[in-house]
Order: sequence, then C-alpha cells, then structure tokens
Amino acid sequence: MHRQSDPSSPDVIIGDAAQQNTTHRSWTLLGTVGSPSAAAVDPRGLVSLRRESASIDWWVGADDRWHLPSRSAGVRQRSVDGAPVVETIMRVPGGEVVHRAWAVAGGEDLPGGAVILELHNASSVPVAVAFAIRPFGPLGRVSVGRIDLHDTVVEVDGAPILHLSRQPSRLAVGSAELGDSLGVVLSGEAGPDWPAGGVRCGEGRASAALLFPLPHTATIRVVAPLAPLLPSSRRSRSTAVGAPTGAAIASLPGPDRVVAGWEALTRRAPRLELLERRAPEALAAARRSALLHAAGDEVLSWSEGPVSVFDACALVVALDQHGLGDEAARVLMTLDDRIGITGRFEGEERRVDAGAAWLHAIAHHVRCAADVVLARTLMGDIAKVAHRVHRDVMGARRTLATTGPQWVGSSAATRLHDLLWAAAGLRAAAEALRVADQPDAAAEIDSFLVHVESSCRDALAGPIGSTDAPAVLAALVETDTGVEDPEVGVELLGRLVGSVLEDHPDGVVWSPGRGDSVRLTVALGIARARLGDPDAVAALRWMLDIGEPMWAWPDHVHPRTGGGSAGEGHAPASTAAFLRLVRALTVLEGAGSLDVLPAVPADWLGRPVEVHALPTRHGRLSFAVRWHGARPAVLWELTPAPAGTGTDASGPVSLGFGGLDPDWSTTELRGEALLVAPMVGTEPQADPQTDLQAEAQADPAADGPASSGSGPFPAAATEGPEEGVSFG
Repeated sequence: MHRQSDPSSPDVIIGDAAQQNTTHRSWTLLGTVGSPSAAAVDPRGLVSLRRESASIDWWVGADDRWHLPSRSAGVRQRSVDGAPVVETIMRVPGGEVVHRAWAVAGGEDLPGGAVILELHNASSVPVAVAFAIRPFGPLGRVSVGRIDLHDTVVEVDGAPILHLSRQPSRLAVGSAELGDSLGVVLSGEAGPDWPAGGVRCGEGRASAALLFPLPHTATIRVVAPLAPLLPSSRRSRSTAVGAPTGAAIASLPGPDRVVAGWEALTRRAPRLELLERRAPEALAAARRSALLHAAGDEVLSWSEGPVSVFDACALVVALDQHGLGDEAARVLMTLDDRIGITGRFEGEERRVDAGAAWLHAIAHHVRCAADVVLARTLMGDIAKVAHRVHRDVMGARRTLATTGPQWVGSSAATRLHDLLWAAAGLRAAAEALRVADQPDAAAEIDSFLVHVESSCRDALAGPIGSTDAPAVLAALVETDTGVEDPEVGVELLGRLVGSVLEDHPDGVVWSPGRGDSVRLTVALGIARARLGDPDAVAALRWMLDIGEPMWAWPDHVHPRTGGGSAGEGHAPASTAAFLRLVRALTVLEGAGSLDVLPAVPADWLGRPVEVHALPTRHGRLSFAVRWHGARPAVLWELTPAPAGTGTDASGPVSLGFGGLDPDWSTTELRGEALLVAPMVGTEPQADPQTDLQAEAQADPAADGPASSGSGPFPAAATEGPEEGVSFG
C-alpha cells in the first residue's frame, strides 16, 4: 500500500487500482492437513488469518530506531525445509531478529487450530518488539472498527485474534481520529494503559500495537486462532472456550516438530532426483503445498473460498502424478457432492469444462492409483455427468452460453477449449465405466465421443488466432489430446508452440490485463517437452526464479516486480502446474509408451539422476542414469499396473529416453543399456561430483562416492541387464 501510493516508487499505481495490491500480491499459506482453515503470511511476515480480517505485523525497536519489516531493506524470508513454516529475518544493529510463523492442529483451548507467531532476538543486544494489529492485508485495506484487550486476549470486532503469553509492557492505539498507532510507537509515546472502552473507529481504521522487551537470545510466542470464536456478545457461558494460558502456549508444538511432521506426510511420494539446482527443494515444498490446498472437505483458495472444479481437478491430477492418491481420491469424492440433479456442478452451471475435468481426473486417478473402488462408487454420477457434458457441448440448440477460465478469452477459443475438454472427459468416462464393469454404459459414451471428436478435428483444422493460441495449447496439453489422438498431436502442437513463441519469445505467456500467467507458461513448457525441445526447461527455470525462496506461486506474476499481480498469491492451480511440469520433464506418458527425460538441455548432460516408484498409467516406474564419458548408461524397472484398472494395463509398453537417445526404445519391463547421448558441439557438462563418480567407475579401486556401492549401477555398466540390480 505504501509503495503503490508513493509517486517516487517504481511500484506506484495510478487510479483506483492503488487500493488493491497488484504488484506484490504474494503470500505463503500456513495450515494443517486436518483443517481447511489457513492463514497467509506475506513476504515481510505480515500474517492474515482471513481475507477480510485485520493482520498481525511485527516491529523491532533497536538502539537507533524502530525497524519495520514492511519498509526495511534488510529483510529476507525462507520456508524451513520446504514445510509451511516461515521465517522472516530482519537485520537490526547488533544482529538479527527472527519472526517465525507456523500452524498447529487445534486443542481444547483452540478447537479450530492456530497459527503460532514467535519473535527471537538473535542480536547481541536487547530490543523491544511489537505485535501490531493492522487494518491492512495482502490484498489491500480492510475494515477494523473495534479492538479490545481482555487480560491476554486481543479481540478485533468482537472475535479473538491474538492470545498473548504475558501482559505487554507498553501499548499504543490508533484510529482515523487519533492517527495510526505506528505514529505513537515511533514517537516513543506508547504507554502502560489500555484505553477504557477499547479502541473504536467508525471509519474502520482502528489499529493497535503491543510492546514487549526481548533480551538477547530470548523468544516470545503468541497464538492466533485459525477458526475464530463467535464475537463475545454472541457467546454463551455454555459455549465459551477459555483462552490458553502462557504455559499452554509454550507447550504447543514447535517448528522442528511441525517440519518433521510435514516431511513424514510426503515420505510416501516417489523419489525424484532432479537436475536443476533449486528444483529438489521446490518440489518438496510444492508437494506439501498440494496437501495443504487439499486439506479439509474441499480445495480452497485463501481469498475467494472454494476453487473452481476445473482448478481443483488440476490439483487432483498433480497429486496422483506424485503418489499422493489418497488426497486425490478425497478431493474427487468431495467434488462429487457438488453435482446437481442435472449433472452440472452447483455454482458452475455454465462451465462445460467443470464436468469434463472431473471425468478426466477420475480416469487419471484410477490409472495412477489403481483405484477400481472409486470408479465403481462413482459410476452413476460418472454416467450422469458424461451425458450432461455431451448435451451441453453438442446439443442441437446449444442453449447453454458457456464460460471458461478467465485466460481463455474469445468465444472461438472458449468453443475449442470446451470441445477438447469434452472429448477428454467423455473418453475418460468410458474408460472409468469399463473399469467399473459397466460395458453398456461405456459403449453409449463411446457413441457420444465420436461426434465430439469429429467436431474437435473440424475446429482444430481451422485457423487459430495468435491471441487464442495459448489457451488452445493449454487445453491440448492438459487433456493429453496429443497422447490419445496422434492425428492432432505433434503437427498441431508444433504449430501452436510456434505461434505462441512468436508473441512470447521468452517463453513466458502474458495474460492481458492480469500479468504473466503461470498456468499458460507451464503449458507451453510441457508442449515443448512433448516436442523434444531442450528449451522446455526454460519454463521450469522461470518457475524457480519467481517461486524462490518460498516456492509459493501466484496465479499471475507482475513482469517487473516478480510478485503476484492478480488472483491468488499462493494458488492451488499454480502449485499443480509446477508439479505437472516437473513430472513432464521427468516422464511423458502415451497410450502405449513412456518417454523418460524427453527434453534434456545441454547442461544436464553428464549428470546422474534417479527416480523411484513413480506412478504412471502403465505402472510404477523406476529408472536411473549414470555416465560413462559422453554416453549415458540407463537402468529401468516398470512394475505393470494391475489388470482391470484401465485400458493401459495390458499390452507391451514402449519405453525410451527421448532426450538422451531418441533412436533407442525397448519393451522390456526391466533392464539396463548404454545409450548414445546427443552431442551439442562440446563435451557433456559434469560437475566435480560427477567427475569423481566417472573416475571411480573407470577404476573400481579408486576412492570416491561411486566406490561406496551407492546407486543402482555396478562399477562398469554393460549393454544387457545384470542380475541382482534392483530398485528395492
């Protein structure tokens, strides 16, 4: 708010937009997997429990002055080990003060869970700290009409916002009439007494600051309830819940326990060793964010409530691709509860892609998780939604005026988007119904599919405007149309990629009026990977650049600041997009094929990689790559999917390493081979660790990491399989 209103700031916004954050609309979610409630912490440590509520800021009084993280240059932030535990660190004279924020599950005193806030004085001198109640949030100004302090409980508009571990030593309050409480603190006029009757402001600009001394190495902790109690005027004695004592606050789980818990939750995900330097850390954080997005009864966005069915299904696909099938199944079942009697989703009656995406996600889940039970449980609604999708997209009068995602744009692009998703949804419905032992119902859906696919081919054969190309490309990629229908695969994909790159030569897709689109940029990257383009990695590197250090991606990105510019600041669809991009650069699935490492840039050559137990439509895949000079030695093992879990459970699977040796493939389920890597005019780039491994492989007696027996390859690889080598 300060920078967007400052004429001298590069972030200044002219006009009404200055009342909304459109330059740094970024935050990191804090929550638990057991509750849908979540808080948001912005890049400077401002914590907001809900969109319309006051926020909790923090200030530090040092020997020289008060330091405000929102305006200080010496602030950095990190996610602790990729978990939703956020540290914001501010430099002050004598050292640093560390602000930590994390969420814990509820207890007797905090039935809805809570966010714990800690301030730790890591400087060499004592400081004063303040927890400040602010009438602002990460989206802009909010209204705060009343602030009260009852012993150690701070209430805003009648509901508790903060539980203190002890009484503050000084207090400052503000309103539209009195001025901001910040001015009171900066002037040194904060006093020991809370005003009788609390703070009241008819203009919604009430503020307060609670000051505490913090000696060297000391820590102070406060608690913010995630699910607010009813305002005190509406509470009865029988329903009132007591405030936690200082001892109870101190006993709540600390950040180390919370980080360990999140690590345990994602330990079941497949092991991926990625070749980009920052990608492993980002992947761990994105998986945990995906679980956080899927917590509770439905997928929620922080600022707007339930996300669209279309976006929720993108998260389902990403969860399944990364081995988190239990959460994916729960989301699908929850979405099933939103299906109305007509077969449309409640609140999204004009979205053809809602039902189609749900059907597509169900079939994908059944394949990846071998979840026949879910297909049988939902078979009635699968058939009902499939019939509705067909009628809405192909009805004789087509009375439904459909809408699509905001980034689709023109009516022509919306029509293509709907057709592509309808075809994918009907294809998926027929597959799921066969798995559920409903061949007659599946055959009926197949008859619908013939007409939809014919309309798809006709529409795709016509001209596609350059402004529509990104949306059509995204629909092709996300529906796997090129996988299921080779006739519209490579040629069309190449044409659209070329069109998009003409308008967006840096590979980052601009969404007019909103900013750089995460979802469209990722779709372009996946399309380039399908074409075997080594520059597909540009999308991953862009995602890492904008996501670092928190690995929480917004819907749209401001091209100048790198912060969020529209939509959610930590968006479920963007988390899903990152996970799908990582998966696409690891392995691409076809109707009868697996293309491992389909697009390998030159600086990845010479580096080892391992992947274990990755779920695919053909079964669980493990593979490894080691290097013998300029030649990659590969080891693979594919455990086929159980019979009866999808159309891909039988028949040979062609497996290749397209980005390493496009001419090599095999149908063997297990083996190893020495390939011929593409040469780009120089020797493959290897880091010192890889050089040591290569030397140790050349000389088994040599010291180094390879001689320790780690990794799946023996000291010297051969052309054929070797007994005793496995991914167990």
